Amino acid sequence: MFVLRVVTCVSAVALAIAASPASIEKRAPLQQRVYDQLLYHFKYASSAYASSCAHPNGQHLVKTFSNKATNTQSYIARDDAKEEFIVAFRGSTDCTDAKTEKNSKLVKLSGPGYFNFSGPDPPLVHKGFLAAHNTVAQNIQDTLKAQLQANNGSHALYTIVCVGHDIGGSLAALAGIALRYVLFDNIVQTYTFGQPRTGDITWAFLHGVVVHTNDGVPKLIPGGLTGYVHHPVEYWNYRDPPSANTTKKCRDREDALEDEECSVSVKTNTYFDIPYNKAFCSAK
Repeated sequence: MFVLRVVTCVSAVALAIAASPASIEKRAPLQQRVYDQLLYHFKYASSAYASSCAHPNGQHLVKTFSNKATNTQSYIARDDAKEEFIVAFRGSTDCTDAKTEKNSKLVKLSGPGYFNFSGPDPPLVHKGFLAAHNTVAQNIQDTLKAQLQANNGSHALYTIVCVGHDIGGSLAALAGIALRYVLFDNIVQTYTFGQPRTGDITWAFLHGVVVHTNDGVPKLIPGGLTGYVHHPVEYWNYRDPPSANTTKKCRDREDALEDEECSVSVKTNTYFDIPYNKAFCSAK
């Protein structure tokens, strides 16, 4: 099983490098509603890079979270118009983050909120990313529980949305799975942007990812011989200027791995014509 997984990943990565936008251009354009959702939630992810942000994406800041040892930075915002709590994680900024990225041993998914996965093939994830997430996970979960119960439960049915760019996307993906088990009465969604590979094939089928036309971060953790696999559901902004027509949904079959017609890996610093670290922190 492991050997088959490795061979399949090598094939997918090799084909992805060779693919051109012309092949994916034939697919149906993204619905404008979906594109708008991706763009809207990206602004929360980019705002996580701000040293302070009183109104993330123009909304109410609930609380910030930080762990110095792992340089993990996160915040929770409340969007009453959309009835959402947003959990946003910051991406890489310094050498501490580089050490986290290099700690790439695959380990069993465990920590605050995670279901005790059993059986012969439990999800395996990046050790450094998991450790970084787990330093703030309990505090985030406790804060969300309190917020959902506050004001006589007026926010009790709000959707929980986890977002992040770069390794912040990996932390958001990890948070999203934990919150599904902790807040089982709430819908939990996850939007990640330029997320590196975070785990193995069992883990990969739990999420989706958004990639810009020339983003190198998703290839930061190589597939193939490492055992790492990307989530199969991916949205690729394959051509600029960005729009619903130039953003396509990649493969999402349950039996599929990475889509060979998606993301070519070259470094980028923008999404939707927005710098990855642009802050949207003014009140609306």
